[in-house]
Amino acid sequence: MPMQVGKRIREAREEQGITQAELARRLGMRQGAVSYIERQEWVQKSVLERYAAALGKPLSFFVQEDPQEQPDSRERQIERAFEVVRRDSNFGFGARSGAELEVETKKDIVRLYEEARRVKLLPEDLA
Repeated sequence: MPMQVGKRIREAREEQGITQAELARRLGMRQGAVSYIERQEWVQKSVLERYAAALGKPLSFFVQEDPQEQPDSRERQIERAFEVVRRDSNFGFGARSGAELEVETKKDIVRLYEEARRVKLLPEDLA
């Protein structure tokens, strides 16, 4: 099941009881841009950081699983976190799919990313 970062942005906004227009004002952009982002499955890390700051949420809130969905398997959690790393063009990993990498290698890459970027993408207890 694909992660819906835009959906999580909308949920955070609605949780605060603010409109798209108010969030857009906080971000210094137009309401249409917020509407567009809320429909996206993925957004660039720099964009997500701006939304996270404006909504007072950690980055991990936007990439965690939906609490109403079934919990992901260990491998799926690692794959989802690895997708965040893969899409960060500033990290130097590039857009390589990583399909040829073992799950444990992907987990190690995610942990390095977390340390370098000071973010949490995986639960601490993920063995």
